[in-house]
Amino acid sequence: MEKEKLYITTTLPYVNAEPHIGHALEFVQADAISRYFRKKLGEENVFFNVGTDEHGQKILDKSKKEGITVQEFVDKYAQRFKDFCELFFVKYDHFYRTSDPKHHKAAREFWRRCEENGDIYKKKYRGLYCVGCERFLLEKELVDGKCPDHGIEPEIKEEENYFFRLTKYRDTLLKWLEEKPDVLKPRRKLDELKTIIREAEDISISRLKENLPWGIEVPNDPDQVLYVWFDALTNYVNVIGFGEDEEKLNSWWPGIQLFGPDNVRFQGSIWQGMLASVGLPQSKRLLEHGMILGPDGRKMSKTLGNVISPFDQEAKFGAEVVRFYLLTGIATFADSAYKEEELKNMYNSRLANNFGNLLNRTIHLANSKKVEINNVKAVEKSFKEKVDRLEQDIKKFYDEYEIALAGEKIDELADWGNKYITEKEPWEESKKKEEVETILNNLSYLLHVVSEFYEPIIPLSAIKARKALEKREKIILFEKI
Repeated sequence: MEKEKLYITTTLPYVNAEPHIGHALEFVQADAISRYFRKKLGEENVFFNVGTDEHGQKILDKSKKEGITVQEFVDKYAQRFKDFCELFFVKYDHFYRTSDPKHHKAAREFWRRCEENGDIYKKKYRGLYCVGCERFLLEKELVDGKCPDHGIEPEIKEEENYFFRLTKYRDTLLKWLEEKPDVLKPRRKLDELKTIIREAEDISISRLKENLPWGIEVPNDPDQVLYVWFDALTNYVNVIGFGEDEEKLNSWWPGIQLFGPDNVRFQGSIWQGMLASVGLPQSKRLLEHGMILGPDGRKMSKTLGNVISPFDQEAKFGAEVVRFYLLTGIATFADSAYKEEELKNMYNSRLANNFGNLLNRTIHLANSKKVEINNVKAVEKSFKEKVDRLEQDIKKFYDEYEIALAGEKIDELADWGNKYITEKEPWEESKKKEEVETILNNLSYLLHVVSEFYEPIIPLSAIKARKALEKREKIILFEKI
């Protein structure tokens, strides 16, 4: 039987600014998922893709403002995302850049296949264009005549562009969602996606090159360039062999896509139509994570001054502490406010007081009482059964990408361990050596499970915890903050 494979990808952040806390959430969530499945399926059966989206009007405009070439500009900001990944232990298999010539070739091949299928046509178009969104908006999308996301009035643009027949795939996509309603997580967003698909129109997928020289030329029409999001979306299959290695592509696709709430139209409607056009299966799962809000519960914006930098947070608390809070303190599939006080409280209670404290007590007692630990055969049957039941619950949450809920269950297991040690009092002089050995063996078994399942969330500390337990070395892993 062929081994199960898992391909997971983030969206490609637009490199017109520094990575923000929303990017941090998406990248570390995808990393935690890939780390869990690497353990479960084997390293070679998981492929994790991240990268940067490097074309478009905003990038061209920003590079001019900074007085550097557009290539220098995208190189600089792509590097910032690589730095961010290194800082937060995001262990990707591929860092994808849309300015790479290999991407240009694959994106043009994707276009050609859509065109061969009769899904691309040219027409004149006059519409409301938002530079911030890099797309045309419909009148009904505006709020007080302005773009709802950027708060600016769109420009009226008239161009002859190429269009993609998204309407042709409306029924195909609705049928897909009817047959596989669990494809979108959270499930409560399914009706929203169905409405987006029902109301979808054919979409403009190119721009005049004279208006936007920074992009990929349309095949057989050097006067036009691919629209930034059309070229960027193709990365999800290009990275695993589209147009180059069909066998590799078929072994990994369909994949799991992680994205924010502002991206559901692109991931769940437009990209799915594009996949249908080139004859590829729809995505395996669409995971729409929540939005990180400011401490005041409002959407982050530079105007409000409530934007949080992941680099600042790392400098203040350390990368693993920030990772821990993003993955366990922020709801995986709902909007959450980012609060430093909450970060400190959660870290202190769950890691320093609960897991770290139990680890230290167990190692210290094993050494002072001179008893054997880490012997699975010596673990009491009833104790092992309870740990194993909780372990199954943790696995179920991870298998469904519910990282925060998995984190809660791990904490529950460590908490039960602390209650057990308090109840059994292995430090009491009256306790026989055999009894102490059983108690501490039980706890070392529990701690192995806790550290194993914390590894996707706090990889370095979890490995250190396991090594300390195996070597019986006392360690202060989690200093209180």
